Amino acid sequence: MDLSISNVINVSVLESQAGLGSFNTSNVALFTHEVPAGSFGSLGYAMYLDPIQVGVDFGTSSKTYQMANQIFSQSPNILANNGYLVVILMLNNLSAVTAVQHLSFSTVPTVGNYQLGFVGNYTTDLPFSADAAAVQTALRLLAGLGTVTVAGDTSVGFDVTFTGVSGPAPLLVVRHDSLQDTDGFDVFVTPTTTTPGVAAGSAETLAAAINRTVGLVLYFGVMTSDILSQVDMLAAASVVQAMDKIAFFVSRNPADVAVSGMLDLLRAGSLNHSRGLFYGAADDLTALLMMAAYVGRALSTNFNGSNTTATMHLKGLAGVQPDPTMTQTLLGLCQAAGADIYASFQGVPKVFTSGANKFFDQVYNLLWLVTSLKIAGFNYLAQAATKIPQTEDGISGLKSAYRQVCEQAVTNQYAAPGVWTSSTTFGNQADFLANITQRGYYIYSQPIGQQLPTERAARRCPLIQIAVKEAGAEHSSSVIVNINA
Repeated sequence: MDLSISNVINVSVLESQAGLGSFNTSNVALFTHEVPAGSFGSLGYAMYLDPIQVGVDFGTSSKTYQMANQIFSQSPNILANNGYLVVILMLNNLSAVTAVQHLSFSTVPTVGNYQLGFVGNYTTDLPFSADAAAVQTALRLLAGLGTVTVAGDTSVGFDVTFTGVSGPAPLLVVRHDSLQDTDGFDVFVTPTTTTPGVAAGSAETLAAAINRTVGLVLYFGVMTSDILSQVDMLAAASVVQAMDKIAFFVSRNPADVAVSGMLDLLRAGSLNHSRGLFYGAADDLTALLMMAAYVGRALSTNFNGSNTTATMHLKGLAGVQPDPTMTQTLLGLCQAAGADIYASFQGVPKVFTSGANKFFDQVYNLLWLVTSLKIAGFNYLAQAATKIPQTEDGISGLKSAYRQVCEQAVTNQYAAPGVWTSSTTFGNQADFLANITQRGYYIYSQPIGQQLPTERAARRCPLIQIAVKEAGAEHSSSVIVNINA
């Protein structure tokens, strides 16, 4: 009989491991409370590459359709980067959730009193020794809190459950605080909301909708078919700030771009993943359509190309009339608040941007860079058929994956060779400055020999640091003309 050749030669096939695809920075989520007129996805969302089916699903008179139409009417728009529009239904009939607030004490009090207040009504003095039962009794005497419950003590704080209060509960306030600890230091009582209450049948907030859907469907841009209240906008902006996403909010009220106005608070809170837009329209829909047009144009960058990154400054928006209410004074407020506008400049309508909360393209481009580096690093580690050794060669391969992203950043003109003006450098300073001048970026890794044993035992890569010189953009010019008669 013939013997198998495997006695001599044995061949095993190692197939390449799967990796992640590129993160698409042109996928836009439009959150809406509008009810679809036709069939809709059973998961509560549907994806679109044109507005026609949105009109079928929601009706052509709906805000959702009209905003979708504006997105796809721009040139270029999200399709230039193979993006899509995903319409996500927000929940319109939520189950009731009871609010819970926590009263924390800076230290345990041993003397003194304090009072708690709810919507303008206050308890009598509560002594430092008041336990949960005593605090509960005092709060139940206040209007609207007849069934509130309290647990805890002054060492861990009190948890106040607003049983019987429909929906969100106004935050308790503290006054006449004379509490002190054993060392004679003042003791401060701080109320915070730990569980926001929800009234039965109420509509879902944008912040809650984002948290609910972030793992359900992939999207990068966020907007809603409603102009939000300040509370809802800031809550959503806080959620988005912690994510690799960018949100858009529009207002037509000049008070919102004044100091401490709604859009100015985005700037003041460094919530630069959220972009404030101002458009002084006579109705909400017109302002929402301006926002949709802005988003369609803004999120159109294909970062895989050459010289493709763009600023929104002085760009036109198809189908949008310039803001008829814009004045020089209002423009100044928008600039200070970091809100972008769409106005007429000697008869030519253009977007006018502000960098007070960073320029839009600064945020957009950086988010592309960050997500691209994450994917490049993950794929390098995940696609190895065997392993990446803990050696300088292994780290060099990882740095090479990051270098490809940085090279593309130079190609698409997010980054460019230039002069490093920050005082912060790392690695070899001469190499650092030379690489920034010649290439526009510098990559440094901690030598393997300097890595802590605990880090090496945990199989962590040595720290890799990357410096990138942004190319920036020219937005304005001043000229001095010297005349010799």
